[in-house]
Amino acid sequence: MCVRFTKEPSNALEKETSMKMAESEHVMLEIPCNRPDDHICSEAMEWVNCLTGQGTPKSYEREGRMEKVPPLLLKSEKGRRNSEYYEPAVVSIGPYHHNRPALARAEKYKLITLEQYCLRTKETTKTLYNTVFEVVHDARKCYIDGSTDAYSNHEFNQMMLRDACFILLYIELMPRGHANVFLNNEYLGAIGFANIKRDLLLLENQIPFVVLEVLLKLRFPRDKGEEVLNKFFNYLNYGEVVMRKDKKVLEYKRPLHLLELYRSYFISLPTKDKTLYENFNYVKRNRAFASVTELKARWIFLRCTSDESTSDMEFNAYCCYGEFMLARRAVCPYTKAIYLNMIAYEMCPHTPNDLRISTYIRVMKSLILQRADVKELLRNNILLHSLGSDEEVVKMYDEFEVPAVNYYMFNQLRLGIEKLNESKYKTWVAELMTDYFGSPWKALGSLVAAAILVSSFVQTYCALKPRD
Repeated sequence: MCVRFTKEPSNALEKETSMKMAESEHVMLEIPCNRPDDHICSEAMEWVNCLTGQGTPKSYEREGRMEKVPPLLLKSEKGRRNSEYYEPAVVSIGPYHHNRPALARAEKYKLITLEQYCLRTKETTKTLYNTVFEVVHDARKCYIDGSTDAYSNHEFNQMMLRDACFILLYIELMPRGHANVFLNNEYLGAIGFANIKRDLLLLENQIPFVVLEVLLKLRFPRDKGEEVLNKFFNYLNYGEVVMRKDKKVLEYKRPLHLLELYRSYFISLPTKDKTLYENFNYVKRNRAFASVTELKARWIFLRCTSDESTSDMEFNAYCCYGEFMLARRAVCPYTKAIYLNMIAYEMCPHTPNDLRISTYIRVMKSLILQRADVKELLRNNILLHSLGSDEEVVKMYDEFEVPAVNYYMFNQLRLGIEKLNESKYKTWVAELMTDYFGSPWKALGSLVAAAILVSSFVQTYCALKPRD
């Protein structure tokens, strides 16, 4: 969309010409700038400045509503395919998706998070209830007319309190990996836990920020939640907490809801923050493993674990190379069904939280990208298979969907590989050995070339050396 400032046409010919010029495949927004009877308010000028790239929104005090997804977005073919991304998968926040049967399990868990938040604020449930009740009238006005009529003030206040405590406990504990946050795993299952972050930032799954604000002041009277929100938003952006101490998340802001606050934070990020760039690389920290052949090119070799080993995956770094140890596994026609059901079992609530099978399959999915990777694993006795071809093994792993993994195990392997790759001299040695000694023929060619070079040097030296 383009923005164009124009003068008011003075006659019919100018108007007709202006209409013809505006006809294009792009939307042209014309804003008359010399009409004395028009008084553009500060909000409109702010909007114009945003469209033209001359500023960012600063006014957060104008009235807003907790809108729903515009129906026109859902009418196209792509919109219909994307419709599920606008709906909560695990937990409902606010009235728009409240009491949906598919989200009932999270409603029971909200009672636990309410109790946990009471313990952290050292206040009673009644105190928290009364605190939220002070702003419940303003909160109700934020929703679309008629969407909260079915709830009495008491019911609406209870919903706001439980939802707010659920959100704030997650925001506070998740970036730190606190043990209490993994209660989500126990009650919602690993796949439910993995979807909470997604659900908290859906347009139709919000509560007014004023409710969060009053509870944040109780929990963090010093900074009103500034630090905990900064950590959470950094976690959303970078996958880990990388604090930007100069960034004030709440400074001069009156957001309508959490999504709007995160949006304002997101668009305020510097295009290139040198400190963040040097200390953090999102792609590096969040990527999957390189494939078997890529690791081999970096002198990281796949080896089969010994029979005495208690771990099915481990990484060992040495002077100039590394060893990625994997347990021997067999693949047969019914392996896919078994693996999928083991993943499903680990995703269920009240099951072991180590996610060992899911993590193993995620690693193997990353390692096996092509036929050459399968052959390398076969050669090292890590993989045995009775499928029709190596390509079928590649296809099988490619079709696995692993929603959650044991991030401690996964990151231990990833960090070990990255630490080895970050050493320049080790990388240079690996490149030298791979490029010139990666196979017997390469080694022979390199030795012949070296012999010719030495011979030429000796001949030149002898020719130039004066004789006695």
